[in-house]
Amino acid sequence: MRVFLVRHGETDHNKNRVIMGHLPTPLNETGRNQAKILAKELKEKGIQIIYSSDLVRAAETAEIISSELNLSINYTDKLREHTLGDLDGVGISELLDEMESLKEFDDLMSKHNGEQTKDFMTRVWEEFRTIARENKEKDYILIVTHGGCIRSIIARILDASEVVFDTIKQYNCCINVIDYAESEGKEKFSIDLVNDVCHFTNK
Repeated sequence: MRVFLVRHGETDHNKNRVIMGHLPTPLNETGRNQAKILAKELKEKGIQIIYSSDLVRAAETAEIISSELNLSINYTDKLREHTLGDLDGVGISELLDEMESLKEFDDLMSKHNGEQTKDFMTRVWEEFRTIARENKEKDYILIVTHGGCIRSIIARILDASEVVFDTIKQYNCCINVIDYAESEGKEKFSIDLVNDVCHFTNK
């Protein structure tokens, strides 16, 4: 079974480098256009079911895609972005000095009532794995979610450290492809494509 794992389209907060976390941030015009191009790219992939984070920016992206694919959407709150507590809405530039003074990202999360990295990665991985298991008889599925969630999934498959996931690039409306198989009771996830945006350059 093949999973198309895509990030939501651009928002004004993305453009202005403002932390979104769980804010109900809609797509901007660029983001909507990105989602439309992505939808046309995915139309020929044979996708049979769509899952999406229920946060506005992901849900709006999924709705644009679902309209093109004529499929309904299964929403889940377990594929929401990293919970960043009272940092939601804060500009990244405002945090640079504070981040440099702390040894670990989780120290920042503790200070601002955010989700610990391990908890975030576990939440996302368990939901991704559940979706894969429940759809193992299908050929192609689509998941629309967030950059942090996708990096977390890729890092887990690579058996990388918690720090590594934040270094994996994920552009708005990029495509990642992950294959899932079961053999002799064992699960296998393999990465086929990461952060692909060729659908934009081909237009």
